[in-house]
Amino acid sequence: MFQTIDRLILHITSAIVVGLMVLMTSVVIIGVYYRYVLNDALPWPEELARYSQIWLTWIGGGLALRRGSHIATDFLVSKLPPVPRRVLMWIGNLLVLTFLIIIAVNGVTLVENVAFQTTIALGISMQIPYAAAPIGSVLMIYHLIVMMFIRQSASQGDTQLQV
Repeated sequence: MFQTIDRLILHITSAIVVGLMVLMTSVVIIGVYYRYVLNDALPWPEELARYSQIWLTWIGGGLALRRGSHIATDFLVSKLPPVPRRVLMWIGNLLVLTFLIIIAVNGVTLVENVAFQTTIALGISMQIPYAAAPIGSVLMIYHLIVMMFIRQSASQGDTQLQV
């Protein structure tokens, strides 16, 4: 059951990331076309591209975390014996988890505080762009917990989770 839900989360998140990339690229092309070919700049493409990139970064960050694609300097950690390496990795993961929880909690507060503000060009609530941080943080927390607990138990033979 968990594997099905996990795969669904991964597929939906991946589809959102692809959709945001297509949206951001299309909007930038439209903006450039109108500004430099038609010599009549539109007011909204830059703002929509910026907010799409913000969402793309926060949502995609969870996928990158899950796949181990974030930049890491592990030349010292890789030189450690297995037990201290695992302990250090756990400490690092707990620090990242703490940081993400702080971002999620404070992000919700920030989203509540900007409830009455709207964007200049699009006229949408500023809650939409600001919500990327807490939602992305919660997704990263989910992926980190899967990496820390589920994958570890799968490698020990308790489950057959393949991610």
